[in-house]
Amino acid sequence: MSSQSRTTAAPTSGGDRWRRLAAAADGGALLHGSRTPGLTQLEPRAPFDLSADDYSKQTAVFATEDPTWAIAYAVRDEESRHFRSACFYPGAAVGTPERRRIMLDFDVDDEGAPRLSPGVVYILDPTGFSRMPSHHDPEFGLITECQWASPTAARIADAVLVTPEDLPRHLVSRSA
Repeated sequence: MSSQSRTTAAPTSGGDRWRRLAAAADGGALLHGSRTPGLTQLEPRAPFDLSADDYSKQTAVFATEDPTWAIAYAVRDEESRHFRSACFYPGAAVGTPERRRIMLDFDVDDEGAPRLSPGVVYILDPTGFSRMPSHHDPEFGLITECQWASPTAARIADAVLVTPEDLPRHLVSRSA
């Protein structure tokens, strides 16, 4: 199965925590999923990233406007060795939330269940962030990703504790 066929429309509604995150993003804030609660600032880090693009490999603080993608990063278990994801708008421009596409592919435990645990989504001041430029992805074609980066520390405006139950179940695919 191709990755394109595994993408689905990103959710445009969810539970209370999802709605709180969506409202913050609609107001201009950015979202960052983490397994580390209690932070007051995020520092730039070099990610472990297997993407073909250089943007995703830079030392930066990464964030998104998509609540579901942020929750996915927050709830992936620290024991996971595999997590593959994408969140984008088809084409060369940002579209409405209804146009977003998302793919989540989590590592699984010995019983085949996705490795998920509680986490936190930080609501960030967008100052210093820039969106990843539109590009041609080898799997998805021309896309505009829901990914932002800041080469400097990011101030945390708020934090929302999330659980795996905040992630829509139909989006959780399992990797072998």
